[in-house]
This record gives sequence, structure tokens and C-alpha cells, in this order.
Amino acid sequence: MKKISGSIKNMTFSDWVYWGMALVPFAISLVFYSRLPEQVPTHWNSAGEVNGYSSRLMACFGIPGFMLLMAVVVNFAFLADPKRANIARSRELKQITRWFIVILAVLVQCITMLSGVGVELNVGLLTSVPISILFIVIGNYMPKCKQNYTLGIKLPWTLADEDNWNRTHRLAGYVWTLGGLAMLAFGLMGRSGPYFVIVVAIILIPTIYSYVLWKRSGGGENHGKNR
Repeated sequence: MKKISGSIKNMTFSDWVYWGMALVPFAISLVFYSRLPEQVPTHWNSAGEVNGYSSRLMACFGIPGFMLLMAVVVNFAFLADPKRANIARSRELKQITRWFIVILAVLVQCITMLSGVGVELNVGLLTSVPISILFIVIGNYMPKCKQNYTLGIKLPWTLADEDNWNRTHRLAGYVWTLGGLAMLAFGLMGRSGPYFVIVVAIILIPTIYSYVLWKRSGGGENHGKNR
């Protein structure tokens, strides 16, 4: 109890705003709850058509509850990370990650509630644009990300070699930024089809590059000797 009390006392104004924002989806749900049908749209296909429903209770409180849990887990991971000093040195990326979760939660809840009461929305555009911007912003800060176990490209060889980590994240910065710009362009054109290919590419390219660096440095041979 003393630790919890101490943590609350150490909260900054930004922290209070953050956790207040994390609770906003529940407030949105309370405003719309009585106007919603028993089944609420909660999933859309690539064409923006509803192809999944949830109960009113799940839509109003289950989804916000899950997003709140994500925020708690991510913040706990930052605190528990053995290399949390490096996370503190990657402050911008840490804050982007934290805030995107709660902002996304508010956006998702607004879309869900408005769709539930019959408002027609371009769900594809409303979701693709923020996600594309996220990739662009993260790509900009990716090269500054210091080695840790929570943020960034966490592979056995990036975690084992700081030079591998740094070089991989420099490349990833360019790849994620370009990928985000491509996603944004396709999103504005109403074409979500290429999204899957782009996401796979921005994950695979840094991963393969990192592995190649590891092999060239003799990582595979060293691993075999250590076994």
C-alpha cells in the first residue's frame, strides 16, 4: 500500500491527464448506452463494411476495458524493463507508444458508439490515417531508440549486440517512415488492400537485415560454439 501511495504522490500533471484520457472511453459508452441496440457493430472488413457484432455490454465496457488493460501492461513493462534507463533515453518513442494506446481507445470507442446509433462513417479512413501517421512518427524516432526489452525491434541478435540494434533501428527508421507514407497515401485514396503487404514488408525488411548482420559478424558460429 505504501508503494502504491507513493506512486500516486509522484504522479505528474501529465500522468493524471493520461490516466484520465484512458477512462474517457467508458464515459463515452455511458453517454450512448441507452441509445444502442442489443448488437453493436464492432468489426469492419477492408471495404469498410460491417462484418462483426458484439453485445451492447461488450461494446460499451469490454472493448474499453481491454484497451485500458493494454495501457496498464505497457506502462508496467516500461517500469519493469531491466534496461529502463535506456527507455528513459528514448523518451519520445516511449511517450508516443503510451499516448497512442489511449488516443486509439477513444477513437475506437467513438467509431463504435456512433456506428451503433446508425451514423454512417468511413471507418477505413478514420482508422488508416492515424495508424499511418503512427508509423511515420515512430519511423522518425526509431533510430534514436536505445537497446531495451520493451520498445523497438526485439530480436535475439539485436538484444545480444548493441551495434546490431543500432544499425537495425537506423534502417527501420527509413523503412517505417516510407511504409507509413505509402499507407497514408493508399488510405486517403480509399485503398486498404496494400496495407497487409506494406505491414509485412516493414516488419520483414529490418528483421532480415538484422539477421544478415548477425551472420556476417559470426553470430551463427559463436552460437554453435557456445552450445
